Amino acid sequence: LLKGYQVGFEMGDTGRACWCLMGRMYHLFFISLALDSIQKELEAATHVLTQLKQDGTQVFIILLLTTVKKRRGLDAEACDDIMDSMLATAASTRAFDMAVYVNLMKLEVFVLFQEWEEAIDVVQKAGNVRLLLPSSFNSVRYTFLEALTYLKAAQSSASGSKKKQMEKCGQKTIQIIRGWVKNGNVNVVHYLYILDAELAVLNGKNKKAKESFNAAITTSSRN
Repeated sequence: LLKGYQVGFEMGDTGRACWCLMGRMYHLFFISLALDSIQKELEAATHVLTQLKQDGTQVFIILLLTTVKKRRGLDAEACDDIMDSMLATAASTRAFDMAVYVNLMKLEVFVLFQEWEEAIDVVQKAGNVRLLLPSSFNSVRYTFLEALTYLKAAQSSASGSKKKQMEKCGQKTIQIIRGWVKNGNVNVVHYLYILDAELAVLNGKNKKAKESFNAAITTSSRN
């Protein structure tokens, strides 16, 4: 992606170059590069995109920078305001791709901080993200977080009917991931083990939960 950024500039295709830069930033985030390092790169990228007047790409960089700051506990309220403003703008302009990315980033943060009520609210309002981001690693990540959120909501539910409803939604999403695994996607096997473990916790099967969590750790270190 960094090479694509450089080649784009050499060819005079500034737009494509900046899309490569944005893609690189998101990949660095999802492979868990240290957040302080990502923040420095994002701040530099924002400056570049401002100079090049690439507003369409810059908004995605600002979203990621906002997410990084929130995860680091920096300006949390301001970050919330920025994300809510982005969602409102996306809704008014029918920018569905922007809405999807904002919801993905919001869900990332809520799951990290185990704020399950807020997470389930995002999932229920976001709709079927997979329809808007086909063949994207982002939609795969979102699908895992969606299933995990449903299971956690079921675990914490005091209502039997709500617990059953959340578990049913979680199982439906898990089946999507099972299909990916069946079709040979080794990169989501550990996701499936984690979800199987959480499902076992939900049903009081502690031995099964432990086995599945251990399998997730082993698989993720291999894949």
